[in-house]
Amino acid sequence: MKKNDLIDALGEIDERHIEAAGELTPRRGKTGSWKRRWTALAVAAALLLAVGVGGFAAWRRYQSGLAPDDTLRVPDGVVRLAKAVYPERVQYSKWNYDEWEEQRSELKLYREEREAFRPYLEAAIPAFLSGGSGENVVCSPMDVYIGLAMLTETAGGGTRQQLLELLGMDSVEEVRALTKRAWNALYVNDGVSRMELATSVWLREGMTFDRGVLDTLSEDYYASVFSGKMGSAELDEALRNWIDAHTGDMLKEETGSLRLTPDTAMALVSTVYFKDAWSFDKSLTEKGVFHAPGGDTEADFMHQTYDDLYYWGDRYGAVIKSFENCQMLLMLPDEGVTPEELLHDPQALAMLCGERDYDRSGAYEIALTLPRFDVRSDGPLNDALKALGITDAFDVDAADFSPLNAVRSDGTPAQLYLSGALHGARVKVDEDGGEGAAYTFIYLSDGAAPPVETEKIVLTFDRPFLFAVLQNGLPVFTGIVNEP
Repeated sequence: MKKNDLIDALGEIDERHIEAAGELTPRRGKTGSWKRRWTALAVAAALLLAVGVGGFAAWRRYQSGLAPDDTLRVPDGVVRLAKAVYPERVQYSKWNYDEWEEQRSELKLYREEREAFRPYLEAAIPAFLSGGSGENVVCSPMDVYIGLAMLTETAGGGTRQQLLELLGMDSVEEVRALTKRAWNALYVNDGVSRMELATSVWLREGMTFDRGVLDTLSEDYYASVFSGKMGSAELDEALRNWIDAHTGDMLKEETGSLRLTPDTAMALVSTVYFKDAWSFDKSLTEKGVFHAPGGDTEADFMHQTYDDLYYWGDRYGAVIKSFENCQMLLMLPDEGVTPEELLHDPQALAMLCGERDYDRSGAYEIALTLPRFDVRSDGPLNDALKALGITDAFDVDAADFSPLNAVRSDGTPAQLYLSGALHGARVKVDEDGGEGAAYTFIYLSDGAAPPVETEKIVLTFDRPFLFAVLQNGLPVFTGIVNEP
């Protein structure tokens, strides 16, 4: 969304709601340089693609926005200040295959861009997946990244610095540019596969916020903006409806309890939904025994034999199974090794972050046995974020969210702090393919060439294992299946 689009949209809203969105002049940040200062020409080319410079036909925009936003019912008492406009994707067909393939190629991330996420992923994946105590756990590290990137835009001083250190960047401009580039690289809706990302901002009615920050969130993070009475049933309904619409109703069990409490001043939400196809012969699926931590259990096992690369580490074996668009990494710990232990194994963690060690791989005939599974989890991220160094934001006295310039309805400055961060995710897999969804809910309160085949590998996932859903080399979902 262009800045003028947001201003025009705000111009059509009742004056009292324009006032609630703030009237300060938008600030324009300078584009920062990447961490580790890689080739300037490559950066420029990447950013040109990300912002959709005129002349690139593949970056035409829908004028009406994504369907879930169009059909979303906004209850009385809730005002939609801005609606996100999403990048268009060429729809797959045999008549425009070349254009479709060209766009896919343009969207690919450079290796240096993927590596820029590594410091964050190596810290975040173990933090988010640990502590399951033998239970299933799943998360979307990239969805959380987008939520934290949005939070960085609202923060200042030491609070922003802690967020930058976790995200592995030197400036908010770097975070903004890399997030937008990755957002576009991950986003797919081409009639064959779906990897849809969405963001939104929820504002307390009557409070004013810095106009420049709101413009940045809407323009650079594709965020829809809503305003209403915090703690009201109407705003809670709108929030849950928005998340459900952007997660394919996969997380209704988790979103049913979401509430915006009366002391909430602002909430930031990011979501991701994927659905992609592969093909297992259903006639080969049979019952079998899965050796879960709590005891053996019966599961439906899918079977497939195919030629592909097999990867190995000192304590695991792994394959990467392709969907139509994205991929799924399947990592089987060696006997006597738990998935949780592999979260702290540098070789395994590198693979979960999207790295490939081709020196530890070979082409084999893979006899794959994989259970159908449906794993879900949700809960607060507060402790994990604090362990990752985000401490000032949670401290009402140390938190610095001054860039928001938040002012209460009585004209006094608000004292904002991060009062909570929630994350819910679900991934399910069967013979037809995979489907997954995740949301991150952050809220601020006012307190005062293939090798030649050599031999056959038999890989049976009949005990706890790890997985990752990879898009453009980034782990959009990661998880542990302790019981399918």
